Order: sequence, then structure tokens, then C-alpha cells
Amino acid sequence: MFVIIEGEGSLRVAGEMLPIRTGDIVFIPAGSEYPHQIINTSQAPLKYLSISTRETPEVCEYPDSGKYQAMVSVQGTRVFTANQRTTENLDYWEGEP
Repeated sequence: MFVIIEGEGSLRVAGEMLPIRTGDIVFIPAGSEYPHQIINTSQAPLKYLSISTRETPEVCEYPDSGKYQAMVSVQGTRVFTANQRTTENLDYWEGEP
């Protein structure tokens, strides 16, 4: 969920460009069907609050660049982060005896 605190811009979500401005509250379902991006289309600052469940592990997909990020936190401290392209797969058993 995003709360637009100040400014205006565009929200790109699922292939659409939607205007956003101060006071807007935006909810976007999780999943690859709803890739999203907030873009400042003005000369003034665009400030927003991003609210998340912060479930761990968390996996974020970046469909424009074909990447994903996997993160694991324990008691609020990130203990593992992996950034990878979706096309670079490693065999599960590679390097195992």
C-alpha cells in the first residue's frame, strides 16, 4: 500500500499509467500480474509512505529487467539477500557431493 503524502506523479501498474497526487491511497495486490512503479512527473518532490506486511522471506519480482530479489530477516535484521536474473538458473545439485 502507498500513501501519497506530497506531490503528484504517475503510477504504472499492470500496463496502465494512472495519475496520483497528495492524499491518494493505493493498494496493489502482490504477484507478477501487478508489476508497479511510482514515477514523479513534476518538478516538485513526490513523497509517499510504503506500507508492507514485511513477511519473511520476501521475494520481489522486477519484470522490466528480468530480475528478482529474495530477502530474509530475523528479528528485524536482514540476514540474507540475493539478487538474480530470472534467466540465470543454477542446478540445485551443482557443487554438491
